[in-house]
Formats: sequence, structure tokens, C-alpha cells
Amino acid sequence: MLSRNHPIILFIDRFGFSVYQDTLTNIPKFSFTPDLVVNQDVINKEQFTKLIETFIQINKIIGSSLAIILSDDIIFVKDLKNPVQKPALDQDIKTDLNNDKECKGEVQCFLEDIPFEEVLAKVIKVGNVNRIVAINKDLVMVIVDTFTNKESTIEAIAPSYIFGKNANFTAGLNLNNVKVILEDIETLKLGNLLTDQEKIIPLQNLGSEIKSSPVRAKSDLADGTKKPQNIRQYILIGIFVILLIILGIVCLNLGTSQTTSQKSKAKNVSADTVNIPTIAPIVQPTSAQALITVIPIDFKNIKIKIVQSSQMDERATSLKNELLKMGLQDIVDEISEISIPEKSSVIFSQNIPADLRNNMLVEIKKILPDVSILESQDSNFVVNILLGKS
Repeated sequence: MLSRNHPIILFIDRFGFSVYQDTLTNIPKFSFTPDLVVNQDVINKEQFTKLIETFIQINKIIGSSLAIILSDDIIFVKDLKNPVQKPALDQDIKTDLNNDKECKGEVQCFLEDIPFEEVLAKVIKVGNVNRIVAINKDLVMVIVDTFTNKESTIEAIAPSYIFGKNANFTAGLNLNNVKVILEDIETLKLGNLLTDQEKIIPLQNLGSEIKSSPVRAKSDLADGTKKPQNIRQYILIGIFVILLIILGIVCLNLGTSQTTSQKSKAKNVSADTVNIPTIAPIVQPTSAQALITVIPIDFKNIKIKIVQSSQMDERATSLKNELLKMGLQDIVDEISEISIPEKSSVIFSQNIPADLRNNMLVEIKKILPDVSILESQDSNFVVNILLGKS
């Protein structure tokens, strides 16, 4: 470990990272800015990588063995309940296996609570206690990948606390800390999160790394771990689906009740502009009504009558073309023999389904934006469109 000449010690905290190499005259620092890293989340990976490359170039850092030390303020730690114990008798093996299962469940719960999709994690033996250490994989690996692309070799990623009182990282990386790290390679190996550097194992294998043998210590947990999806996401998705089903039922019931009410409340109104049956104002169909078809109907049975003045009205031609596109076929133009009103209107017979009315109105309003909407008591499938002056 750190076998190459001019090894690099890189210390990461929540503000940035510092780099030591014996070829440098000082310990340069790279600061995290809000456009690059926020709360350990990498915001712009491409820009972050380019700036690290520039940092390496400006400081003339030589490619070499690389050890990354993690500050206490960026790691997640938890002491596991089951201490490391070696069974003295054969009957103790069963108890040890039960402890392994409990330890695996405890590790899984801990990793699920870490707010990152992928983490680097390892269980490290501290005295008689197993302590799990984890960090956001994305943050660390962007830095690692950039240095390795510049001919460095990553050999260790370890938490700073493993060096104990011998190294004080409160003020960051300094020459005394570097000396402690380089002189205590065994401790660096013990705390290395990259026991198997190239391997990122899934969570289900995490427990097996704790216990691969029931009689050996459980401190050899694998390194990189991809977290499973949080179960709370599945619960929220289930609730959302149930709400959609309830909404659909409500819409169907609302549409049926409104259609029935609409028919029962229609009133007769005398027509003084064209000789047609008595009509009454109606309410434009709601979005709930548009979801259902009250009466199945063949478009061939619907008759459309467009009434215009004696002068050629281009709007009549446009209306006819739009309705033909919908599939309506029986469309006729008539010249009115009476005075034309100021405002255009469309009059539906009472048995025209609500969803068809809504679709027709969409096309009609493209030509007649301010059209009035009425309903007649005619039982035939007829729609009269009266073109007004406006």
C-alpha cells in the first residue's frame, strides 16, 4: 500500500479537500461551491471533474499511490449491537449465527436511512465493537476517478478517526497528520473501505461479508454498496394508485348525476331568430361528463344544420370542414330567410350525448369563440348552428 514514490494523501471534509505530496511546497485546498457540491450531493459532475483536473494541473500533482482520508463530518457511523466474539464451544455456533442475522438486519436498516442512492460502506472492528462506516459513493468516486485518470492509483479510502489521538484532523490536513498516516500503514489497511476495490456488491451480499464463516470475526464487510429503494417509496406509490381509483369512481358518479339533472331541469325558451323548436340554455359539459358516453350513437344518425345569412359566410365552410374531420357526415348549409342575430349560437337536441357535445364544441369554438350554447326538446339527433353577425 502506498508503494509508489511521492504518495498522495487527500483529506475530504464538508468544505472541500486538501492534498499532500512531497513534491508540493504547501498543502493546496480545493473548496466545494454550491454549484458543485451541496450537502455531499454532487450537483454538476462534469464541471466538478473539470475543475479537479485544473486543480491537479495547476498544482503539478504527480500521478502516484493515492490514499483518501474522510473527515468525521462527512461519514455516517453506527456501532452494531453484537460485539465480535469467537465461540469457545460447538454449541455456541448456533448463537453466533443468530447474532449474524441480527447484525445483517441492523446494517440494512442503517444503510436505508442514509440519504444517498449509493454508498461505500464497511464494518470496522473498534476494540470489541463492530462499527459500520458509510459515505456517499458519488462524491468520493468523482474525486477518485479524476485522480486515477491522471495516472494515480487509489489504494485506500479510510475514516480519519481510526488514527485516534495520534492525528488531530480538527484543523484539516497538516504535516503531523501526514506523518502519522504514512508511518501507520497497518491502521490504514484496517480502516480501508476498499478491501475489494473494484467490486461494488449489492446490499443482500452485505450480511454475508459480515459472517462468511460462523466462527470468525465479522469485520470484513465489503466495501461499495448500492442501496435498495426505500420501502416508503412503494407505500407512496400504492397510496397514489388507490387515490386514482377513488377519483375515477367519483368522476363516473358525478357525470351520471349531472347528466340526469341537466335533462330534468331544461326549460323551454321561445326562439325569435329562426323557426326552430323551443330551446333552453344548458350548462357546458364538465370534464367529468367528458369521461363517459351516456348514449352510444352512430355519427351517421346525427344531422348538422348550419344556418347563415344570404351573404356567403366563410365561417360556415370552415365549420363544415372541422366537423367532417370528426367523422360527422350529414352536414347541410341553409340560408336564413329571417334577420340574423348579433351572436352565434349552437342548439343541441336533448339526446345528443354529453361527450359528443363537448368534442363538437371544441371544434366549433375554433371558428366561433363566443358562441352561445343551447338545448332544444327535440328528440331527433339534430344540431343547429346559427351564424350570427359576430
